[in-house]
Order: sequence, then C-alpha cells, then structure tokens
Amino acid sequence: MLAKYINMNKAYSNFKNLIALFGLSENEFKTLITYCEQVQFKKGENIMKEGEKQSKLYFLYKGIVRYYVMSNDGELHTYGFRMENSLITGYAQHNKQNEYRAEVSIECLEDCDLIEIPFIATKYMESNSPEAHKVARYLSETHIIELVRFIKELDTKSISERYLDLEKTYPGLHQRATQQVIASYLRTTPVHLSRIKKARIKS
Repeated sequence: MLAKYINMNKAYSNFKNLIALFGLSENEFKTLITYCEQVQFKKGENIMKEGEKQSKLYFLYKGIVRYYVMSNDGELHTYGFRMENSLITGYAQHNKQNEYRAEVSIECLEDCDLIEIPFIATKYMESNSPEAHKVARYLSETHIIELVRFIKELDTKSISERYLDLEKTYPGLHQRATQQVIASYLRTTPVHLSRIKKARIKS
C-alpha cells in the first residue's frame, strides 16, 4: 500500500509539473485533480479504440503506448508512440464534429499507470481559468505537427533515416517495443528492419 501511495503521489507530481508549464496556478491544479483518477492498464490492453466515443484523456505516468489503426485488409499500422509524462488523447478531444470519437486505437506495449482526466474537467478549467485553453491549443498543435511530419517523412526520408529519427525521438524504444510494432510504424517488414539494425552495428 505504501509503495502504491508513493507512486500515486509521484504520478500527480509529474502531472502537476507538466500542467504548470501552461501557467495553471496551484489552486487551479488542485481543482483539476478532484476530477481525476489513477488507473492502470495491462500490456496488450487498449486504452481507446478507433471510432468509439471518448469522454476522457490520460496522463501517462509509467509505460509506453502506441497509436494504431487497422487497414481494410486487416493489417495494423502504427502512427506514433507515447512514453512517460505524455498526454494521451487518441485525437478524440479535438473531434467534436464526430462526437469526440477516437481517430486511432491506443494499445499498451507495457503495463501502464495513468491519470484519467474527464473531458468535463478540461471544459470546466477552460471556462474558469484564463490559462487552461493553452493546454488544448498545445495538444492540437502538437498533434498536427506530428502527423504532418509523419506523412512528409514517408515521402522524403529512407527507412534507415526514419529509424534513426525514431530512436532520437523515443530513446530506448527498440528495447520496449517489438520489432514488428516498430516495423509497422516505419512501413516496412520485420525482416527488413533487422537488416537495417545489422547494417548499423557493422558501421
């Protein structure tokens, strides 16, 4: 119980540090966390599923997740990752015109500890805090840039270059995600990815 209490306090402390970057005061943060709850998902579980209505976003305290969609031919295509101290939305929070449905599924690649944040909390904060709108704007801008960069680099960079960029953006990813998951992000096969890794070692 003590370990769980300490972890919970650390989770909220990390969450507070992130929120503080947007200018929310101590009292505003205390109000926000009254709406929040600490939750856990097991490795392989989905936090969100593509097309389903959402009413929450999450702060990832511990673990790693991937954003993915399933193609018409049944293949899973990975669109991104989130590691510790990231906010997770599945793009649902910005999808008001489609009833806040998730645009991607979110799968835990490890056991994950998160803070669950209801949309009602963010709406309350936006209505009562002059700074809260910065969080929504940050998420929106970050997601747009992320997707544009992903699409652009598919056409302008080699798989090897994108693999190097991935390692820089998500340090240690290759130790926490399977080769198949990383290959699905790079739009290649696990066999080709293995060749790229071997070539890097030799060089």
